[in-house]
Amino acid sequence: MGIISGIRRVAHAFRVTGGGNNSFEAAGNGRRLRGFNPSKNHVNVAIRAAGSTLAARARWLYENDGYAGNAVDEWTSQAVGDGIKPRPRFKGKKAAKAALLNLFLKWTDEADAEGNTDYFGIQEKVAREAYLMGECFVRLRNRRPGDMWTVPFQLQILPTEMLDMSFSASLPGGNFVVAGIEFNLLGARVAYHFWRYHPNDERPPNTTNARDRVRVPASEVFHVFDGRQGGQIRGVPRIARALVKIFGLEIYDDAEIDRKKNAALFTAFLIGRGENPLTVNDDEDDDETPIAGMEPGAIIDLGDDKDVKFSAPAEVGGSYEAFQYRTILKICAALGVPYSYVTGDMTKGNFSNVRTAIVAFRRRISQWQNNTLIHQLCRPVWVAFVERAVMAGLIELPGYDEDPSEYWQCDHLPPRQEWLDPAKDIAAEKEAIKGGLKSRTQSIAERGYDREDLDDEIEEERAEAAGRKTPLVFDTDGTAPPAAPSAAPPPANDDPADNEDDPPEDLPNAA
Repeated sequence: MGIISGIRRVAHAFRVTGGGNNSFEAAGNGRRLRGFNPSKNHVNVAIRAAGSTLAARARWLYENDGYAGNAVDEWTSQAVGDGIKPRPRFKGKKAAKAALLNLFLKWTDEADAEGNTDYFGIQEKVAREAYLMGECFVRLRNRRPGDMWTVPFQLQILPTEMLDMSFSASLPGGNFVVAGIEFNLLGARVAYHFWRYHPNDERPPNTTNARDRVRVPASEVFHVFDGRQGGQIRGVPRIARALVKIFGLEIYDDAEIDRKKNAALFTAFLIGRGENPLTVNDDEDDDETPIAGMEPGAIIDLGDDKDVKFSAPAEVGGSYEAFQYRTILKICAALGVPYSYVTGDMTKGNFSNVRTAIVAFRRRISQWQNNTLIHQLCRPVWVAFVERAVMAGLIELPGYDEDPSEYWQCDHLPPRQEWLDPAKDIAAEKEAIKGGLKSRTQSIAERGYDREDLDDEIEEERAEAAGRKTPLVFDTDGTAPPAAPSAAPPPANDDPADNEDDPPEDLPNAA
């Protein structure tokens, strides 16, 4: 009996509370997790149900909240800057490469279907939309050759609202539509069903097809979004993680501003001990004395036989800044943008931890640039450009008909990142190149430039300098003259008599 009771006591001591699943405490239903029952729906179901509401709230916060708006703009400036530039990878065809890049640079000025910016400005808008709304659509609009001076196609930005998240249907032939995107039986995207006009914008007068949908082939649409789950087909606003906190902080700040404003209205109340003078709702009392409102320095008369009471609004104390700081830190973590970038407050922390935060932020930006923006927009735009340039007869590329993919291979150089400590960073870069740890091509590409273009510019400068008999040399190449040897120090004593016992210079010292 004692053994059985002992076993029961041991079993009771190791019992895991919180429901029937004892394998994981996090899966229990005990007191701490009883109200934690998140939906098990796939992200696509959640997006179709809540996507339009998330989009509206995200746009409102961007336009009305300083922290949210600044975070989006900082992300955009870091991700795109003044543009992500192409650099073809094919070798040995320098003339073709130069001609192709020159034609591309001309086309960038005509790239925007709305005519408001160039191709690199389109990148900026796409990056902002993709971060704020979780996605952005770019439609490729083919043009007639006479409509443009360069390659006949343009890009049109379509916001997320243009593709109805709630539109799902089965189509003849087996295709089906989910959240506005048409798939075939293999699950591949074949088309997008966009609204003809923005559903929340004014439409042209006398239009009868304003609520119609337009089927656009998937080959003419670039869908830029960061899918965080397998099978995800629409984007989720990045701001969704912090939306509740941001809005709550906005309300708290408004209330605090109103409290401070009312506290600044220093007011005295004259309290009467006789009749209640506020028996009528009028701007004057029985003696035709105006009843004053709350304003700085006001004295409000409340009747005869008066006693004076001064307002004493409560102070919030020293918790305001601490609460703000911790709340904004959590918001910044949710947005993926450092605190100093979001708030502009550079007083928190020292150089080392600020540098650590910036390096981590740049790594995150680089990941998004290469995995999302470059892969989903820059590369397909380059392929479309090369194809249409050749078809329009604007350029001849040797061997294109046999293997066009050679000319499709292209690196895309993100904007340069400024040095954090220029003197030390440049010295470290030079040492890495000298030591063979990094090539000049790699180093120059990280600065957002093409090494061949830079070499051509340097050769031009050297040719000009040679004409002026002032050679142009660098300490990182082999053209720099060797440094003059330093003079040997004079001997300590030049008197031969003092050196009689010294051994000859060509013999080792016997001592």
